[in-house]
Amino acid sequence: MAITAVAPPALDADSFILVDWLELTAFFDEKGRARLDEIDNTTEIQKEDHAEDNGTADAEKDERRETIENEINSRVASLGDAYPFVLSEDGEELRLKPRGERRGLGFYLTCLVISHFTKSPILSNPPSGDEAAKVRKRQFQTLATLAVAGHVQGPAVSFGWPRASGETITEAVGRCCEGSGTGTPRVPPGPEAAKKAKDGGMDVIAWRHADNGLPPPAMMYFGQAASGHNWSGKSANDELDQFLGGYFLDRPACSMVGLTVVPFRLSEDDHKLYGKRHGHILDRLRTPKAAMKGIELATVNGVHVDEVDRAHSLLSWLVRYRNEQRAA
Repeated sequence: MAITAVAPPALDADSFILVDWLELTAFFDEKGRARLDEIDNTTEIQKEDHAEDNGTADAEKDERRETIENEINSRVASLGDAYPFVLSEDGEELRLKPRGERRGLGFYLTCLVISHFTKSPILSNPPSGDEAAKVRKRQFQTLATLAVAGHVQGPAVSFGWPRASGETITEAVGRCCEGSGTGTPRVPPGPEAAKKAKDGGMDVIAWRHADNGLPPPAMMYFGQAASGHNWSGKSANDELDQFLGGYFLDRPACSMVGLTVVPFRLSEDDHKLYGKRHGHILDRLRTPKAAMKGIELATVNGVHVDEVDRAHSLLSWLVRYRNEQRAA
């Protein structure tokens, strides 16, 4: 089943794509497994090099295996329990963890699959059109809200449209002001606000309380949920001044910073290149673990985090999507 859902990686595929291929294959596989020698086999078929020197082929295979294992180890080191896969002891299979050990399964897989919605060299039949748009607007919004809360270690209000609460932007801003103890909502919105804005350019607002718990908070965070490949051009910091002018009569009396949540596995160079503009970036090596912290913050510590009651929807759509692909 997995072979039809996932296309073979190209000869020049980097370690990010090769490990994504293994993860997607294991996700679709009935037994939750993907063999590394399948990558070796598809490479040999594409190169048609059966007659070439075996020593060269073996060296290339060893090098490819090493880069794959290094990338898997990097994901494990960054995500810990939030990484839902494990490499077998003999290094031949990447496997989904047993059911009792799959913490954060829906968070990581949501990032993985959404990152391959468009321009994917390996996901054969990604959701598209209205279905993809709905997943981006609701499932990724839920994930982003939980992740921002976990990263900030504080309350989070969801602004993404359509809002599950049914609130207007002004009402949501009012909840931020009331919960954080700082700022005053502007009613009606000022001329700076876009006339047809549905979220005012913000998807999540969260805050970290001061050490003594009294207002104003130590920091307020304004987040963007950017699930498309054009994410680097979508920064909350770019929208922040207009958003504050349009929706706050009195601005929050604390430091403010932007952050961006993306489903992609970014490189260190990506973070260095775009980090300053975005304030901070939660990518696939950060978002799932942060979302797990957001869930714990809400369910264990009683901190208010919007979207927490929708966390189950991430796994629900993943299972539905997987079943559709298996039946195709």
